[in-house]
Amino acid sequence: MSRPTARFHAPLEEAGVLPSGETVDAALSAAFGHTRPDADEISALCSDRDGFGLGWVLLQCMRTRLKAGGGERGARGEGPCSLKTLIASKCELHDSRLFFQSLPSSIETLDLGGNRFRSASMESLSSVLAARWLPALLSLDLSDNPLGPFGVRALAKGLSAPLQSLRLARTGAKKEGVEALAGVLEAKKVSSLQTLDLSENEIWAGGCKFLASALCASGAVPSLTNLILKKNNLAHVKPPLPIPFGSGVEEERDYAAICQLLSTDQLRELQELDLSENDLFSEKHPNSVPVSHLVTEGRFPKLRILNLGKNWMGTAEVAAFANALTERAPPLEDLDLASSGDERDAEEGEALELGVQAVAAALSSGRLSHLTRLRLIDRYDVKADAVRSLFRAIEEDKVARLRTLELGYYSANHWDEPYDDAVEVLARAVAAGKIPKIENLLLDVYYGMLSSATVSVPGRALGSGGVSALRKLELKWKCGMDDDSSLLGLAEGLGGGGMPLLEDFDLSVWCDGGTEGVKEIGELLSRGKIPPSLRRVRLELPAHDVLSSLCDGLCVGTCPSPEMRLDLKLHDQFGSLDEDELKGPLSSLAETIRTGRLSYLRKFASEVNIFMYAESTEEVGEALTNPGACLAFLEEIWPQIYDSDNAVAFLRGMQRGRGCLQSVEKIYTGLQRETGGPRVPPLSSLITAGTVPSLKEVRVNLATADLKGVQAFAACLCSPPAASLRQVEVSFGTGSFSPEPEPEGSAKVMMFSVSLASEHLTKLQVLNVKNVRQGMGVLSLCAGLEGGKLSSLRELSLQSVRLQSDARALADALVAEKLPGLRVLKIRLCHLSDEGLKALTDVWMGASPPPLEHLDLSDNRLEAGGAETLAAFLGSKRIPSLFEVILGGNGVGSVAKAMLERGFPKIVSFRTQDYFLE
Repeated sequence: MSRPTARFHAPLEEAGVLPSGETVDAALSAAFGHTRPDADEISALCSDRDGFGLGWVLLQCMRTRLKAGGGERGARGEGPCSLKTLIASKCELHDSRLFFQSLPSSIETLDLGGNRFRSASMESLSSVLAARWLPALLSLDLSDNPLGPFGVRALAKGLSAPLQSLRLARTGAKKEGVEALAGVLEAKKVSSLQTLDLSENEIWAGGCKFLASALCASGAVPSLTNLILKKNNLAHVKPPLPIPFGSGVEEERDYAAICQLLSTDQLRELQELDLSENDLFSEKHPNSVPVSHLVTEGRFPKLRILNLGKNWMGTAEVAAFANALTERAPPLEDLDLASSGDERDAEEGEALELGVQAVAAALSSGRLSHLTRLRLIDRYDVKADAVRSLFRAIEEDKVARLRTLELGYYSANHWDEPYDDAVEVLARAVAAGKIPKIENLLLDVYYGMLSSATVSVPGRALGSGGVSALRKLELKWKCGMDDDSSLLGLAEGLGGGGMPLLEDFDLSVWCDGGTEGVKEIGELLSRGKIPPSLRRVRLELPAHDVLSSLCDGLCVGTCPSPEMRLDLKLHDQFGSLDEDELKGPLSSLAETIRTGRLSYLRKFASEVNIFMYAESTEEVGEALTNPGACLAFLEEIWPQIYDSDNAVAFLRGMQRGRGCLQSVEKIYTGLQRETGGPRVPPLSSLITAGTVPSLKEVRVNLATADLKGVQAFAACLCSPPAASLRQVEVSFGTGSFSPEPEPEGSAKVMMFSVSLASEHLTKLQVLNVKNVRQGMGVLSLCAGLEGGKLSSLRELSLQSVRLQSDARALADALVAEKLPGLRVLKIRLCHLSDEGLKALTDVWMGASPPPLEHLDLSDNRLEAGGAETLAAFLGSKRIPSLFEVILGGNGVGSVAKAMLERGFPKIVSFRTQDYFLE
């Protein structure tokens, strides 16, 4: 099937393609094997990315037949007016005036998420809605489209009943868009609304003020059941200028609007409320939201789903909330209180387990008997005594409906918290079938401690059949074990048949023993004696005797489950392993891989102190590409190797193997994803030799590579296997703010730039070049871009490339003829001057520019003259697709800034980028 239709220009009958109803019937008959499709079949096609183009054509064919025949319904009594659902998400649909006008009036559900609609499309859609051309529309999803504030404002004008669901997540609505939407809500034009999703829209406290006022207005949204406001900085006052990273300056807070929202009695039908990732309840801010407002009697009487995760609720706030639940709880089914922030922010003398103890008391009270999901991860108050109390509530049969339980202890100061008693209580509850519906169970006590005698207890309980509905199991713990049989209980549970629906098993252990149990787990995997439903196993283990035992078990059987995949990560047991402890286990791992006993490996990774010795490091690298390894499913390799010599040994080991890693998409060998220095040549050789023919991404720093290394990298980009690459990032320095250029810089840039003309880079989508400071190097790069064959390039980023007087050379490369698919252009920290911008726009006025949507010119040397040049260019509408121009960090001046914001408020932005976070 060809790619889905991306643009719609006119109905087919207007184009003269289908002159008569008979021709239409013939076309439909041929497409569907001499049967005429009904609305359900067309809906199914339109609701799938691969079939969207054909489905749309057939829909237009049906419309044409009706128009030609003067009728309203087809032979089966069905016509395009019968189409009720259209799901065209992620179909790369652009702005088109006629697209919305062509929709059948019968549409009830319209999902257009993940496309490229902007404000122009919303004006068209708004007109269609206002004219009542879609009178049956109940659900509209425009999430993940770059609508911007003006797009949301345009859409809001056309909204009306009977719309019930509106999803605008990640549309860039911001304060201005939300203000317009709030006006429509407050005017009661969409009083039928039941679901509103405004996730991740940078609403800030200013936008929250308008939204809260609208939602709290009497009769505005009386039927609202789902309100999703995730990650919007709802209590943060947006600063006039960005606060520098690491400055220690606190953002101003304004809790009035969110307090108003949580205090209203106008949302009595509300069933789901998502306020996650808004930093609403931080202990550092004593005037933050009183979370107990949420459970004030009669306020939200039907609330079932409450997500307050990642709001940094301290233990005191959780305790106040849980105590209120004990007195007057709504029928909660889903409660997320993940992430507590730093325990050092708690009040002096405060019991750190206070919050979770109160949650346990609320469970024991029976007020939360409807609970199906509870998340308490990354919290300092998930301490042993509190967890034991919580598990006792489970043992007392107080939450028998529970389907998801996630508990995770995090503490920077209190390690080795003993969890033995708590885990034993959980094991008893599981064995007794007290949570028979549990599907997801996560227990993370890495910052705590379990004794060797306790470790097997929960494993045996899990295999007893008391949790037969379990689908996902994640266990993470630390224990000072001297008992090699301590993990046998978990192995027995995994292979005993008591978890027949298990799909995902994740085990992370830090221990000194447990070899017999780990060997048994390996044997179960090798023999396929695991739940037949198991699809993903993730093991994070110390690279000592435990790893050797795992390998012994993996080598026992020869018939692993064909659908199961393994992610394996090795850690260094807190940096305590020496060469003698590492050498044997790593050799065992290499032998296991070489003999094909890990053919189902999907990801291989390690922490930094594992591959510290060249011999064993090279042995493992060679095993990965041994023809006998048969690693057909391996997708990612990331051993974090600090020492460059050892990293080179690993990569050269991979070179020596004669096998091919058909599915590997990513290879990293450093602490970060970037490959530099002497690591570059062997990585380049792997690519050139076709060892990794599916590699998608390469990130290299050529600053510390010698000329031979750069030459090898350039040669690999010119080799046929480079055709698999979709993203290339190249740096010629150590950072955005490095002082002086190194002497061989121009020669290195020249070598790389020549490779851009490679015929094998025609599918490259993202190119990022950093730290080119030499004039000849800049000219070479520009010449390489101009002479390149980057026809699929969608994003070009130049950072710290000192253009100065060379902007014209770059401009000659940035035209549609050379880069026909370029949508994102970033020229940042490049010393671009007013004259340089003038050279760029002059070229675009004389030749067809690429179809840019985003242009980032932040942190350059643009002043008032550059602003005038940009204003003239934007006024010409030479690039009609341009959605955003970013000018933050330039010396434009207040007058010129005001002129641009006034003339092009939909396009120009002065936000800045934090380069330390890139």
